[in-house]
Amino acid sequence: MRRFSPFLLLSTLALAQVGLVDGPRPSTEVRGTLQGNAREGYSVVVEFLVESGANPVQGSTNQSLSWDGKLYLCVSGCDHFTLSGYAPNTPYNQVFDLYDSGNRLRGRALVSTVYDFLGRPSYHQVQYAVWPLQGARTWMPSPDNPVPLEAGGWLTVRPPGGSARERYRYPGMESYQPPSVQGSILSGISPADRDVVKKSVLSSLADLRSFYARQPRGSTLWFFVPEVSVWTQTLAQEFRAKNGGQERFVLPEGAARSYCSLHRNDPRFHVMPRDTLSKEQAFAVIYPPSGDTQKGAVMAGRYLVDRSDWQETDYLYFTTPLSPTQEGLPEARALVWGYISQANLKARVEFKEWTLSSWANLSFTLDQEASWDGVFSRDAGRGEESFYLDGFPDGSSPYTVRDTAGRDRGTAQVVANKELVGYELDQNAGASFDIKVWANEINRLQFGVWVGGKYEYFTAYDCSWTKRVGLTDIYACKYKDDQGRYRGSGAIGAWWRYRHVTGTVYPLVPQYEVKGYSVYVSLKGWQETWYYASDNDRPVEPGGYVTAEGKRYRIPGLEGYLMPTGKDLEVAEGDPYVSYITRSISPQGNPFASTGREEAKLWFKSLRDWCAERGL
Repeated sequence: MRRFSPFLLLSTLALAQVGLVDGPRPSTEVRGTLQGNAREGYSVVVEFLVESGANPVQGSTNQSLSWDGKLYLCVSGCDHFTLSGYAPNTPYNQVFDLYDSGNRLRGRALVSTVYDFLGRPSYHQVQYAVWPLQGARTWMPSPDNPVPLEAGGWLTVRPPGGSARERYRYPGMESYQPPSVQGSILSGISPADRDVVKKSVLSSLADLRSFYARQPRGSTLWFFVPEVSVWTQTLAQEFRAKNGGQERFVLPEGAARSYCSLHRNDPRFHVMPRDTLSKEQAFAVIYPPSGDTQKGAVMAGRYLVDRSDWQETDYLYFTTPLSPTQEGLPEARALVWGYISQANLKARVEFKEWTLSSWANLSFTLDQEASWDGVFSRDAGRGEESFYLDGFPDGSSPYTVRDTAGRDRGTAQVVANKELVGYELDQNAGASFDIKVWANEINRLQFGVWVGGKYEYFTAYDCSWTKRVGLTDIYACKYKDDQGRYRGSGAIGAWWRYRHVTGTVYPLVPQYEVKGYSVYVSLKGWQETWYYASDNDRPVEPGGYVTAEGKRYRIPGLEGYLMPTGKDLEVAEGDPYVSYITRSISPQGNPFASTGREEAKLWFKSLRDWCAERGL
């Protein structure tokens, strides 16, 4: 079964009911509503479908993507059952109500779309539960509600009226880890104590500063740590800045020796009467300056020593490109602002859109060979594209330029680069003439005629006698131009010095060979535009995700936003529980001094005295 993204569920399922899976009952019979948040932990309100009367008929079937959403089942008679709200050709992982032909609610069906190896929807898996007409069914809550969500998305819950607990998994939360720091001295605070103790976690420097600022001004922060690391000193510096108080460091004897040479005279350093202290047992006490009624606070966990890599900047305001979570999404960017510690980050999303210019905004020249077919490639703003000249070469310039989608993208003036290779007679445009010339010769007889729009001179040649008509001899002749090219033929009638010249001459048509083309293109290119999402402004989801207009992106650099990191400091504050802890430790003096017991002699002392006793 294909699961939803856990990051999506962290933000979207807090108000949605889903069928629980991987349990003893089908997901159609047990459902849960996720509540809470990633920083403080999630819980689930669980409901069971309780029956009175006959048990439901359950089954499963595979259906095509184009399935119409109807099942033919025989439960208290055979009938067609319809999934309410189902639409064909739509991916699902959703529970639908089942209605019979009488429009009566008879059950539910889980439709889960199965995807192929390329991530494309392939078919539906349908799991259904239909109860008979006799008997009633209703959803009832578990007496354990709300149930804490455990690591991996598991939860343990009792059904209504039952004593044995059943184990289920909340879909999409397989990677979930509870945010609590396990193993610290505060992890054992029971739910019964939480009405007097406010237990929380610090996940950022902003959380830490806010926590320090809530404590009484001028308090003293006592660190009980296996070593005073650079991070421990940073925590102390932040306390002085936000609270105005002072810090003290208490080390186990096994670590104290290495501090004698540098910190012997530093009044902040003390030694506790034990050899070692693990980082998990490290704790700190904020002791009020005076007054029994003032509240104290306790901090615990290994990140009193180890650097937690918390983000320094709590308030964000920046614009960044967004990373798509799947192929095919448009390019997007967002203005992100808000406070990480307040979990109120918002994103104003913009989508990039490419539109064609309404006028030709690109002009260029192409030099093409004689074999060119009218196709060319060009970057018109969105990368290389292919274009062609509509009707080339049989049409006339200018040609319409089209892209591969057939869109009008501009015009092209085409100039053929030609070379003269000869002339041909235009047999369709001959000029017939009938003129009289006074001359002695027949061969080499010259005359002028208008032909092809201009006046040219021709010479008769290759004349031969054909006949005699009356006193006139008739000769058949050919005519050539002044360059000796044959231009036509006719007849010459000769009588004494009188010559009657007739015939037809033809204009010359030059013959060219195309050596290439010069193409002057005016093209409509792409223009980059940005438009705001219609559902702005969007909340930033756990893991740094944002969804706008149904399109899901990730914000670079916010991958850890609202996600449990395990690098948290557990803190507790409240009265009287925490105040009791701080007063019982009483760092200002020996809490066992008045007991008379042996351990009254064993309390932490200044590093200076401890080093002096050992001659260090």
